[in-house]
Amino acid sequence: MTIPQPRPAGIIDIGSNSVRLVICDVMGASILQSFNEKVMAGLGEGLTKTGRLSPQGMEAALKALARYRAILRALNVETWQAVATAAVRVAEDGPDFLKQAAKVLGRPVRLLSGEDEARLSARGVDLSIHNPVGVIGDLGGSSLELKRIGLSGAQDGESLMLGPLALGDIVSDPKELRKRMREALKSSAALRGTKGKFYAVGGAWRAFGRLMMEMDRYPLQVLQGFQANEGQVARAAKLCVDSLTNAAARQQIEAVDKRRAKHFPMAAILMEEVLAQSALDGVIISATGVREGVLHELLGMKLDDPLTDGIVAYARLDHNQIAFGRALHDFIAPALVPQPDLFGSPAADVRIEKAACMMADSSGRFHPDHRAEMAYDLALRAPYLGVTHPERAMIALAIGARYDKDFKRPVEHAALTTDAQADRARQIGLLMRLGAVFSGRSAPILKRAALRRKGDTLELEVGPRDRMMISETVERRLSQAAGQLKLKWRTVVR
Repeated sequence: MTIPQPRPAGIIDIGSNSVRLVICDVMGASILQSFNEKVMAGLGEGLTKTGRLSPQGMEAALKALARYRAILRALNVETWQAVATAAVRVAEDGPDFLKQAAKVLGRPVRLLSGEDEARLSARGVDLSIHNPVGVIGDLGGSSLELKRIGLSGAQDGESLMLGPLALGDIVSDPKELRKRMREALKSSAALRGTKGKFYAVGGAWRAFGRLMMEMDRYPLQVLQGFQANEGQVARAAKLCVDSLTNAAARQQIEAVDKRRAKHFPMAAILMEEVLAQSALDGVIISATGVREGVLHELLGMKLDDPLTDGIVAYARLDHNQIAFGRALHDFIAPALVPQPDLFGSPAADVRIEKAACMMADSSGRFHPDHRAEMAYDLALRAPYLGVTHPERAMIALAIGARYDKDFKRPVEHAALTTDAQADRARQIGLLMRLGAVFSGRSAPILKRAALRRKGDTLELEVGPRDRMMISETVERRLSQAAGQLKLKWRTVVR
């Protein structure tokens, strides 16, 4: 088995509001950040009035670029690209800035068109959301890019000047702000009649997502994949609008993100209007977007499922651990009865079962007294992609139960899964415990054995050469797994 090796790659994103360097380890379909730094340069400040980039913003941006070039050199990152977006694209002195930036960086800066931004943002969302269907919206400092995703029929991306810096002159007038946004969005072909979800990309909307989490006391502080309905958006938007005149409301949103507090009302109203001008059913926050899309294109990555690759990369699994994870799923699968109500289809359920099995040997180095809790937290919060929060929570609960048959997750986390999902997670966890202790966490031994349902009995069958593998501990764990499945148990040597 050949294990793909992580490749370091970097992206410098010269935006209207910030200039950011992100360095990632790329393996297969997985992109894991190892470095992320931004400078709030404000290149687009005053652009709508002057038609030019902010002089102070250019100075701050060029200083940041010099620093980023030094970091890339020091870390030996040879594969990287710098891109510039809306502010540089529309400013009359944008070409001059690009020349200065290229001189500082030692290589050209790629100027993205509005269509480029929309297309690459959609590609970034495709890397983090499994089978997305609807519209992506990437809100930057100056512009909003929209593009349909997961729907038949080609459709070009759109770029609308609806970013906070482009609308800064009317921020204090919510009615005028809403009117301006509504007029622009009515012309959007991407939104017109489109069904599915709205995939929100960009720092302002990530911050707004955190606000919705705080208001609902949401138990999992992981922005990637967080979902909100229209009612949640409306409640949080009202607070943001109130913050313009109410000190208590402003204090509440500043507690979430003080630097972006002044942009919250715009981001909130815009999200409301996007939902109002479409047939989209709720919002999903995406932590990935144009930067990941650029890396995907730069490296020629395939649009494969990033879930398993992400787990392998994050947990740094070796050859034996990967082989064990794959064999473990093959071993436990015959004991599981399909439950199509878990995630919509048997294939979707199997995908999560496989991901859990791939993590089954990820925490052996942790101290036994804390192993279950640490493994649970790693599985719940690790930055692997391609899962919803319920799927992430089910994987984590299965891993907790794999290391402790009586594992109790925090009470507030129970709301992250249905009862059926939680029961299936515990089934998977106890079956993984059985497979791990029986085989010594080795794929060859698992492959020689068979675990199956026979009527009302869970049967473990081994060949004569593996008779000695059935210890008292193995029988105890077989009994525990059978109890979770509401079955009797027996071992058979043939």
